Amino acid sequence: MSRIEQLSPDPKSHIKTLMRIGYNMSSAVADILDNSIAADSKKIEIYSPPGLEDPLISILDDGYGMDAEELIENMRIGCKDPSIEREKGDLGRFGSGMKTASFSQARRLTVISKKTDEPIVAAIWDIDKIEETNSWCLEILDEHEISLIPDIKIDATTKQGTQLIWGSLTCLQKGSHALDQDTELASLLSALKLYIALHFHRFMEGRNKCVFSLNNQLIKPIDPFMTKADGYQEGRSEKLRCKGGYIVIQTHVLPHFNRMNTKDMERLGGASGITQNQGLYIYRGNRLINAGGWLGLAKNSQLGALARVQIDVPPSIDNEWSTDVKKSSLQLPPRVKKELRKFLSDPIKRSKRIHSYRGTVDTANKFWKICEDENNGIITYQFDPENKNLISLISSSDKELGARIIQYLKELSINLPINHIYQKMSESPKEIDQQSIDIEMIDAILSKAMEEYEKTNKDIE
Repeated sequence: MSRIEQLSPDPKSHIKTLMRIGYNMSSAVADILDNSIAADSKKIEIYSPPGLEDPLISILDDGYGMDAEELIENMRIGCKDPSIEREKGDLGRFGSGMKTASFSQARRLTVISKKTDEPIVAAIWDIDKIEETNSWCLEILDEHEISLIPDIKIDATTKQGTQLIWGSLTCLQKGSHALDQDTELASLLSALKLYIALHFHRFMEGRNKCVFSLNNQLIKPIDPFMTKADGYQEGRSEKLRCKGGYIVIQTHVLPHFNRMNTKDMERLGGASGITQNQGLYIYRGNRLINAGGWLGLAKNSQLGALARVQIDVPPSIDNEWSTDVKKSSLQLPPRVKKELRKFLSDPIKRSKRIHSYRGTVDTANKFWKICEDENNGIITYQFDPENKNLISLISSSDKELGARIIQYLKELSINLPINHIYQKMSESPKEIDQQSIDIEMIDAILSKAMEEYEKTNKDIE
């Protein structure tokens, strides 16, 4: 007769697994922000003061908070069944995001919370104590202990809210090859600010917007579609019925690089970042979880750099889309892939049309000839031998000089700096301005060459 053996995970080993789920600091903080937004917060403050011997990260919101019983339940690992249908606006998934995200970045998690007309409550997960005792020993603080928490922002005057503090940070490198702590933390916080501005941009606008700040600086939203910019094009859209609601698909085409505001362009990573991040932008409950890439449905191309497809999905499709615990990756169901393919060609073609039009203005001129060999798949750029000025110059020169001019033009064409031009067009196209060529310098060099030529001929005579 078989028997049942209860094999609960060993806490000391289990916590090490939870610490290695794969968050970076930005995605870990984002998981905490999901909880704040689900708690109907209107103000979220992230604080990480420089100069501390033991750096910390604090996240404070004004959401509806928790009482003692709710706090203990929410400190439990995996406290929600992921298959249970979520309420609208609930960005949670497994109910373990706050803990696993925190354990991936810090060895000490302190949570302080206050509900309206309820006392302040606080609890601490300390990985050192878990490993020392090999038990899930959650520390529940009394009123006096709560008042002694360093950097606590919640007090008796607070109506409601929750503060989370990460201590003993593991996201900072240690050892002889590590950067200065403040320098490294500043770099991580700079990346975090851009991440929040992009991934939570839709929560920063509208009537019920939430205000985000980092070290007392307001975080401004980044619109990945540049919908308010001159030259933006809105494409086709459609709603697809799915479990628990609708999937909404909307296509966008960004303005040409030359029409983009320089500051907005830089916030999206410059021309190279915009080109690299073309593709699908998938939102789960208004929160961006996939920022670019075609997920196997198309290939990145320079001409398709301006194409974007926005996809809004409800949290109810998590199982079908295989959303992971970090809510940072997913898999498109076959049915959705089939529908999406209908939408990809339009924004990509529009993007190519914008580039092609401007390319024709810039390159199809009387001095250069563009040769496209479709059979061999080769494109070359060479001087135009039918240029009337060139023909006149060659015909008025003697045979030897004409041959030398043609040879020089051949070498000029062969040595066109294609790689450098491509790199600069990708990274900083606005810096390229052929109209600013130093004509006076060229004239001076040619004048000097002519003087040398005339002097040489005179000496010979």
